[in-house]
Amino acid sequence: MVRPVDPTPATPAAPGARRAAAEGGGWPARRAIRSLRPSFLFESRPEDEGLVNLRDNENPFAGLHRRYPDNTNRPLVGLYADALDILEGHVEGHVEGHGAAVAAPPEGWRWGPETILLTRGAGDALDLVFRTFFEPHADAVAVTPPSFALFDELAAVHEVERLRVPLLGSAHDRLDVPTLARSGAAGVILCDPGNPSGTSLRPGEVERLLAAYDGLVVVDEAYVEYTGRASHRRLVPRHPNLVVVRSMSKALGLAGLRLGAVLAQPGIVAALWRARLPFALPAPVAAEAAAALADPAALRRGVELFTAERDRLAAGLRRCPGILWAGSAAGFVTVRTERPATEVAERLRAAGLAVLPDPMGWRDHLRFSVGEPADNDRLLAVLAESGVHIDEREGP
Repeated sequence: MVRPVDPTPATPAAPGARRAAAEGGGWPARRAIRSLRPSFLFESRPEDEGLVNLRDNENPFAGLHRRYPDNTNRPLVGLYADALDILEGHVEGHVEGHGAAVAAPPEGWRWGPETILLTRGAGDALDLVFRTFFEPHADAVAVTPPSFALFDELAAVHEVERLRVPLLGSAHDRLDVPTLARSGAAGVILCDPGNPSGTSLRPGEVERLLAAYDGLVVVDEAYVEYTGRASHRRLVPRHPNLVVVRSMSKALGLAGLRLGAVLAQPGIVAALWRARLPFALPAPVAAEAAAALADPAALRRGVELFTAERDRLAAGLRRCPGILWAGSAAGFVTVRTERPATEVAERLRAAGLAVLPDPMGWRDHLRFSVGEPADNDRLLAVLAESGVHIDEREGP
């Protein structure tokens, strides 16, 4: 069920009371998860302790992949945490190029296996959050359209009600914090930068929400490396109700490996461990990811090349008279068009170019992935030839 939120509801539900009742602080998992004792929480293999492994039911006569993969992925988590620091430019408590200081985490805070859970893509991370923290037929979550369609799908699959609280501003870059705070939702699910909008929330919006709202705040940051701003993970050490979801498919270019991550306080990560299936990451996937993460400087150069080409494409699109608006803070460019988006998409398809009209059901918009420079030039040329002429007029 989906319903808009009355901007002036009489009384909020009590996510804060629910959190206060949780043992050990943080946000409580579902009752079923709190009472669950997973069967496979192996921290190590018997061989690592010098023991003969007669525990894991593996076939000793089989080939290269006869062993189960690492169940905890501790070395890979360490590589990922180090890579994030370099990708985001963290040096001695500030962020290079972001123009604002980032508060140092509390003493004793550490990004590691207790605060990072690796998953099979960001979608798996979001599914784990829904499965672990939202009670079917009881809880509601607030979404902020235009937003990622997977949020609605997961809420439907897990039988959690959806409350729609649209983003504010012509650039869809502000949260309706008062309405979200009074919504009674057990959680708010955000996408920043936004998909399909391609815009990033204004600085301080998530902090405003965390100050006013006592439920679980989940921020999907699949495209954050492209924004030039600090990740919201910097807020995690001081906010036990904040969950940040990251992806290695986009800026890191590891889409074929299907890897994502949840970054949160230890209590939340421990609860997610209870709901997670065992041996989640195949050994070849972990090995390929480790090799890529071992060279974060190369990953960062790839991000810089991508963002330069994205900005060039966006500038070309903004010079098209038929383009009314463009959002280009994520890993794509979304535009609003004078003509029906489906009509423009059909013309481009006839020219051999596949784009996404009405992304996530957002009518009269087109989403363009960033291609190689020659492909982007071809796109702009086709738009010019088919009647959307490129001139020197700057877009909004």
